[in-house]
Amino acid sequence: MKKIVYITLLIAVNSFFFAGCSQKLTDIQAEYLKLLKEPATSDSVLIAGDFLEKNLKRFDSYNADQMVIAYEDYIYSIDSEGLNYNEFLERFVQYISQPLKSLYEIKLNEQESPMIIESKLVKSWDELSGRALFLEVFIKENKNYPLIQEEAVVIYEQYLKAMLMGTAETPIFSFDGGNFNEAAQNAYMDLIAAYPDTTTAYILEKYFEYLSSINYALDNKDVAEITIFSDTCTHLVSEAGKRLCKR
Repeated sequence: MKKIVYITLLIAVNSFFFAGCSQKLTDIQAEYLKLLKEPATSDSVLIAGDFLEKNLKRFDSYNADQMVIAYEDYIYSIDSEGLNYNEFLERFVQYISQPLKSLYEIKLNEQESPMIIESKLVKSWDELSGRALFLEVFIKENKNYPLIQEEAVVIYEQYLKAMLMGTAETPIFSFDGGNFNEAAQNAYMDLIAAYPDTTTAYILEKYFEYLSSINYALDNKDVAEITIFSDTCTHLVSEAGKRLCKR
């Protein structure tokens, strides 16, 4: 992840702004960056977290967002499973912006109610569609918060990928016969009809054009067919992300 590099540059720019307000704020930021440059360990994560809790109240929500996001990234650099978003929210919610609070609530929901468990979809195709649409709206509403938008797009793309490709244990084409999942088709057609102007609907329309070209069936033993399917879905997911990130 690249957020810490971004934060470093951002705080360097902010130092110019804060120079006219309070030199102490730039000192705090410099000390914080020094902590984050240390190799992440269990102890260093605790130290950085305590430092944030002690000092965040002195910053506005914009700068608090950058510092909390950098801390999140710091934790993930040593343990991608080591962040409890419920505790994270309770710890920093009073300092961060509403958009970042909402993003962490989304991540908490993903943590407590995941869409995939052990390579098996545990949400219906309708539920996947609903979550993807919710994320699309969230992304569009937060175009002025690039780091928050970037994180939301990653989650959105994960949902869209599952919608288009299924998973190893819940394939979008049946194991026997290779036919496209009827429940998924109905869910996606309903989405297109109800929300025709969304990026999700646009991508699904392109997806159905591809499916039509293969008669809604895929030979699971044909490597060439599977490769084309995978490449098509990857392209569509990427295209969705690009469209959502346009400003």
